[in-house]
Amino acid sequence: MSGAGEPDELESVYEVHGAVVSEAAPDSVRHDALVLVTLPGAALPPLLAPTVAAAQELDHALLTEVSLVQCPLVAGNRLIISPTGPLTPYDDVRSVYEAGRAGVRRAVAAGARRPVLALQALRPADLGLEVDGDWSRSELVALLAALEALYIPLEVRESYPERLPRLTALGVWAAALPAALQPLLRTAVALERGRALARDIGGADPERMSPPNVAKHVRDAFADSCVRVRVLDEPDELRRRYPLLAAVARAAHTVPRHRGCVIFLDYEPESYDETIMLVGKGVTYDTGGCDVKTGGAMAGMSRDKCGAAAIAGFLKACELLQPRLRVRAALGVVRNSLGADAYVADELLRSRAGLPVRVGNTDAEGRLVMADLLAEMAEQAAAVQAAGARAHVLTVATLTGHAVRAAGEGYGIAVDNAAARRARTAEALAAAAGALAEPLEVSRLRREDFAAHRGQAPGDALLQAAPLPSTQVNRGHQTPAAFLAMVSGLAGGAGMGVGGGAAGVPYTHLDVAASAGSAPAPPTAAPLLALAASCGLLDPC
Repeated sequence: MSGAGEPDELESVYEVHGAVVSEAAPDSVRHDALVLVTLPGAALPPLLAPTVAAAQELDHALLTEVSLVQCPLVAGNRLIISPTGPLTPYDDVRSVYEAGRAGVRRAVAAGARRPVLALQALRPADLGLEVDGDWSRSELVALLAALEALYIPLEVRESYPERLPRLTALGVWAAALPAALQPLLRTAVALERGRALARDIGGADPERMSPPNVAKHVRDAFADSCVRVRVLDEPDELRRRYPLLAAVARAAHTVPRHRGCVIFLDYEPESYDETIMLVGKGVTYDTGGCDVKTGGAMAGMSRDKCGAAAIAGFLKACELLQPRLRVRAALGVVRNSLGADAYVADELLRSRAGLPVRVGNTDAEGRLVMADLLAEMAEQAAAVQAAGARAHVLTVATLTGHAVRAAGEGYGIAVDNAAARRARTAEALAAAAGALAEPLEVSRLRREDFAAHRGQAPGDALLQAAPLPSTQVNRGHQTPAAFLAMVSGLAGGAGMGVGGGAAGVPYTHLDVAASAGSAPAPPTAAPLLALAASCGLLDPC
């Protein structure tokens, strides 16, 4: 292998997960394997077609299973063929993602540490295949899958690096692309660096990513960048400004290393057309509080910070890709602990807006963590709109087990308030997310969802939750969105009984309990890709 036709990789080199990412020739002497993702009946790169055809004649499993074939024409003599397998009208572009990730992992298992990904547009429609959804970004999907396969969890990197092999390079061969490779590489690496930050925060254990440690990690991630970071961790100030969040954090405040905080992130380019405001649930460990989780349900509750983690990752992608978009974010980072100072069911709390809120279930803490932050963002969004500009508010949270039951593992759920529904925001998010293999289902708020949270005791304005797990409550993932809209003034319409200063502000709630990734697998960073695709961070396809 001479590598004579190899591009000058020094002109456009990127780094992610400690690996160099660059354009590379298929026979690069700097690399040691080539990974080819294929669709049923798809044309193969001419260089590889004879080898693959001969191998498939010998072994029909190459059409459906990841396989390693010896090939002297490619880097390291290793050709990894990773097919999507048969496609049906119900298969979507996740088939490409799964094949890309599996192919790189097979190369690693074979001993490769510097694989090359053969990148080509994979369009089932061109082959007469009927499939589901939008495949127009299949090459970006394949590249993101390969980059994810390079990721090693934070704690392994820090304390047990010998436990997992680390790749040192990923080459990308533009075998057949509809657009230039370099913008695609830049976009994919920026998104993956954002996803890596989200995985590090969301996936680390509750001591490594306790609230103060999350704050430090975020500060370090955005040091000397265009994203401004501010941390509020003074207990009295938290109680004054965000009393519902402070109630959840009350028991943990007795342990200095578990004390809660709010992390504010702000990205403001020189010019922009729209402002989005994000509120994230960052519960570093959810015991359930006094409604304690039982029956083994507490395992994995360090993942209850994945909503806030995904928002931090999205801001990292904004830092790197510089969209014409103002982004403000508030991350409520607390621990829902047991103890003498823990908040309890039946307790009557007062919200930032002065609304009496009756606690029904301390294991429904996420909505309280976000409620006052959301109310503040709603006020700011209303001011932006009053000045004639566009604003949209979103909450992102691993909020309910009901979302898992309703949608199934791997699916996020988007719920709009009335103003966002008129703009069909959830549908647009779902379409953008689906094209990047990050599926979102759309749910709709109904009058029953608001009725479920109206105060029942004399003088109460709102009931925080029913005294049952969300999986045992009718419309268990929709009603929390209604509560959040009510407590923040985003509900809109007459008869809400909770004020409406921000009633015209579009608001979308994203429940990622089923899509953020379950332990022990690394977090997915969802809905980062959905936000990026819908907010103008991607190059045109």
